[in-house]
Amino acid sequence: MFGLQMATAGQYGFFGDELYYIACGKNLAFGYVDHPPFVALIARINLALFGESLLALRFWSALAGALTVWLTARLARELTGDAFAQGLAALMILVSSVLPALFSFMSMNAFDVLICTVATLLLMKIVLGASKKTWLLLGLVMGIGLMNKYTMLVFGFAIFVGLLATRQRVHLKSPLPYLAGLIAFAIFLPHIVWQITHGWPTWEFMKNAQEFKNVAHSPVGFLLQMILTFNPIAFPVWIAGLLYLLFGKATARYRFLGIAAVVFLIVYITQNSKVYYVVPILPLLLASGSVSISELIRHPGKGWLRPAIIAVLVAGGAVLLPLGVPLLPADRFIRYSKAIGIWKHVKMEKGQSETLPLHFVYRFGWEELVRQVADIYHSLPDEERAQCGILASWYGPAGAIDHFGPERGLPNAICGRNNYWLWGPGDVTGERILTVGFHQEVLKHFFHTVEKVATFEHPYAYDQTICICRDSVAPLRELWPKVKTYL
Repeated sequence: MFGLQMATAGQYGFFGDELYYIACGKNLAFGYVDHPPFVALIARINLALFGESLLALRFWSALAGALTVWLTARLARELTGDAFAQGLAALMILVSSVLPALFSFMSMNAFDVLICTVATLLLMKIVLGASKKTWLLLGLVMGIGLMNKYTMLVFGFAIFVGLLATRQRVHLKSPLPYLAGLIAFAIFLPHIVWQITHGWPTWEFMKNAQEFKNVAHSPVGFLLQMILTFNPIAFPVWIAGLLYLLFGKATARYRFLGIAAVVFLIVYITQNSKVYYVVPILPLLLASGSVSISELIRHPGKGWLRPAIIAVLVAGGAVLLPLGVPLLPADRFIRYSKAIGIWKHVKMEKGQSETLPLHFVYRFGWEELVRQVADIYHSLPDEERAQCGILASWYGPAGAIDHFGPERGLPNAICGRNNYWLWGPGDVTGERILTVGFHQEVLKHFFHTVEKVATFEHPYAYDQTICICRDSVAPLRELWPKVKTYL
């Protein structure tokens, strides 16, 4: 996994969210509108060690992927899987298209999968009678998970329900699970305080995302999206894993994990969530499924099934791997994707590209966009340029301007989207503003004069309208509350 991710890390450019995380890393806080602080801290550490290098930034997600492969094999081992089951479990991480995709760029999702997998392994060890200190370690891991993404809230709830519903409820009679929860809460507390002092912005962000951004699926539609997104060839393995946890005699002590997986899935299915939000439970199901399959083919006369299964999985995984990892140049990818015909059926966000998946389309055009913005900015008369700010429609172009702009003499961007809005307009007054990505009709509500000067066009990225706006209807600080967009 690590070698694959690092070998392809430079195939396309920065992902828009990566540029935003770099900006967040330069403005460390205990929280951000759309995520807790862990990913920003990693970006800040990366800045201190390696600068704003693309390959260095993706080292962390690639490392998370490699560790997840190893941990998934360990999960299979804890489920009493033999060497074949452990190898199959590790292979399944590579075969499941969504996991290589999430590990191919730096985001909180890569760490989310890793942290939940670590927590699952610790829970297995606790059930097997590990030291009481393991509960304390679990609390630490869950606290870090909470500071990375709110998935850990759902994960913790699902585990509690699973324990309560099975014989493993005996653990709830001990103070240790509650001490673990207290440790996790203490780690998470600074972020809660940040949310309170900022008016719970993440709650507003999540409501807006559910209503305006995420594609709504029926429960059946959501499950179909899971099958497509996780690679259809992996479906028999992870569904077998779920059934094995729920009904297998050999997994009776881990029944709580099967119930937790069901609860985890139900929460996200009923909340109009993106399909990849349920991915953190996937390593457990793939490990369990691998053990189940290994048990089924262990009998004499079925040895030939092992190489046959591996061959089918490798072939099926190789066919869909380019959909998750940037193995192909963009033009060849588009032809390949159309030939396969599967990606057009995967729907995650409203208005997504029909030619490139979102995790690819947002990796194109940033440097070219900044170059065009810089040319326009420097073409302004000196007196206008001295008071001209740059307003971006969302954090992708804003992060690109902050990253690529300094070497082209551009000021940092301002933006009304998510945490950029909290950072405010700086010293930009509104007398002269170069805008990126806004429709002219929207801008006319804020400026007396709006002049479209260019349209940024790219064969793979979204078009961006570039305007020069003059004489805001009020000082920009007074208008700033009206440009807030938590989405």
